[in-house]
Amino acid sequence: MNAGNFYIRVQASSDDHMSDAFDRERAFARVDKDKSKHISRVRRLLRQPSSSQEDLGIDDCAELVGDLYTEVGCDAVEIVETKGNPIVYGICKGTSDSTLLAYFMYDTMPFTEPGWKHPAMGAKMVDMTLPSGKVKAIVNRGADNTKGPLAAFLNAMDACCKGVGRPPMNLILVAEGEEELGSPNLPGYVRKDKKRLSKADACYFPFFGQEATGQCSHRLGVKGVVYFEMKCSGKRWGRGPQEFAIHSSNKAWVDSPVWRLIDALGTMTDDCGNRILIDGFYDDIVPPSEEDLELIDALSTKMDMKGFKRTMKVKEFTLPEDDKEGLIKAYTYGTTLNIDGIWGGYTEEGSKTVLPHEVTCKVDIRLVPDQRKERMIPLVKRHLRKHGYSDISVKEIDTGYDWCRASVKEPVVQAMLRTYAANGYDPEIWPTSGGAVPFYVFSRILRIPFTMGGVGHSALPHSPNEYMVVEGNSKIASLTDSEKFMIQFMDEFSETG
Repeated sequence: MNAGNFYIRVQASSDDHMSDAFDRERAFARVDKDKSKHISRVRRLLRQPSSSQEDLGIDDCAELVGDLYTEVGCDAVEIVETKGNPIVYGICKGTSDSTLLAYFMYDTMPFTEPGWKHPAMGAKMVDMTLPSGKVKAIVNRGADNTKGPLAAFLNAMDACCKGVGRPPMNLILVAEGEEELGSPNLPGYVRKDKKRLSKADACYFPFFGQEATGQCSHRLGVKGVVYFEMKCSGKRWGRGPQEFAIHSSNKAWVDSPVWRLIDALGTMTDDCGNRILIDGFYDDIVPPSEEDLELIDALSTKMDMKGFKRTMKVKEFTLPEDDKEGLIKAYTYGTTLNIDGIWGGYTEEGSKTVLPHEVTCKVDIRLVPDQRKERMIPLVKRHLRKHGYSDISVKEIDTGYDWCRASVKEPVVQAMLRTYAANGYDPEIWPTSGGAVPFYVFSRILRIPFTMGGVGHSALPHSPNEYMVVEGNSKIASLTDSEKFMIQFMDEFSETG
């Protein structure tokens, strides 16, 4: 079984659409002609800092994104103020009646962590050897997640407008600057601007969908996420140091808030965090559908588990490597409780023997159908109370996301799959991604389906040496190929959207 089994062939007549006015080949030719300008546009956007975690460069980046909207042919551009970071809105009239809402994020994670082999904000072009062969790539924070794909889509728009006059369909562009904070103001914006945004037939999230081996992966959905902070302090507990760290020799007769938090965490999971012991945590989860099981079966015949381990520098999985179906189900349908970081007391170089007065950890939960984000933190708090840890505080760090799914039968998904097939790709079709993106805002407020994907390769989001391929090889698409793919996808969807 291969991805072709999931295609629904749709042939629209000329009466059903107006895309005959769009000349795809002229747009492709413009991509080739402007290759160096397109690379420059990518590097220009990447070099602009936009760390929402640090509130660094956000307003300047929003202005730059608005300038780029205008530069590539938008008919109208607005910088929409919110209670947090601005949202950049744009519209571009197309050659058909169909409308696509393209969602982007222009914010990134911080880029000051150690381990960068090249300047994190230098957008340096480097030679790189991947499992598929040699490539040229740009190394920069945001190259993968996701200013690289944003710039590629704008390049595709630019080629359409300069080569043909218009893109193949009407475009609504929405770029937010708070995705790395949990998109706290995106739902409010979408509700407020619902009348304009509801004109869209579907939502699209541009992304480079090839692995380092060249294999394409297409995700039909995303998990939800909840992010919170747990803190144990001697003052709140009534035991241990109350206001500051004291000499560690006092552990002989004074309790430790650090050990108390560790003990509390130990009641929440078993088997190194792989089995969650919080009452009610699994109650709302629904089993895979028949469609999902069919997709998982197809995935298990082609999934390259060794390739994943090479890319992510992982030695072992939680299940045997040859249990592909089990691993895929775990990744796709497995809810998780993960400790992102934990700290307290002295953590600098050298020794300083102290008994800390407080300790903190950050935790995230990944949500699968039909878990709801508003239920999870109350479950955690109830668990702590039940086990005698009511003094440990639980603070939500961001608003989080709910999970979101689209059927493989949706016209916008079918347009994406036909575009893959037309370019010789047989993608792995995943029911759900392990990551989280706020598509639920569009699907539940606007009631429109979504898809994400494309060709090209990028990797190492949230890590040092994040990169995107610019010049590919026989298996990895180049930046120009990625842009042509996006143009072709829009043209495909314009015929059936």
